[in-house]
Amino acid sequence: MVLKIIFIPIIIIFIDQLTKIYIKKFWVENNLFYNYINVLGDNLRFVFVENPGIAFGIDTSNYAALVTSITFLAVICISIYLYFLIKSNHFERLPIAFILGGAVGNFIDRFLTVANCNGYNGVVDFIDIGIYNYRWYTFNVADLAITIGLFIYLYQTYIMKTSD
Repeated sequence: MVLKIIFIPIIIIFIDQLTKIYIKKFWVENNLFYNYINVLGDNLRFVFVENPGIAFGIDTSNYAALVTSITFLAVICISIYLYFLIKSNHFERLPIAFILGGAVGNFIDRFLTVANCNGYNGVVDFIDIGIYNYRWYTFNVADLAITIGLFIYLYQTYIMKTSD
């Protein structure tokens, strides 16, 4: 039972890190800086961005070690919470597993940035969505997992509970 729920964050972390490594390597090898590749026309495109800050481009580069430490504490707290949900049904554990996978994925990038490893300069973001000139902030698989987990959690907490 424990292994099934741990499998979800592991898969998310693996996909997140694999896509980030590929995008970074591809952009550097092909000298595509400041360029993007259309995936679904102009609505979905890939671009290479290293975000030294936090969500929505908020710059925290002067506090990188602090943000990394807080992210690590959040990962520990989410892990403990998930552990206490082991006896809950799978649907209750699912959003927390998604959030944990995303948090660890971004923590890895933050840690590599603070440790100055492999030329990391921030969390690697590459998914760019929008309509015409209206663009959303660039994000990655970890951000997507956190968002999906949050929506499932809010749905369970507010929509399903009120319908009971």
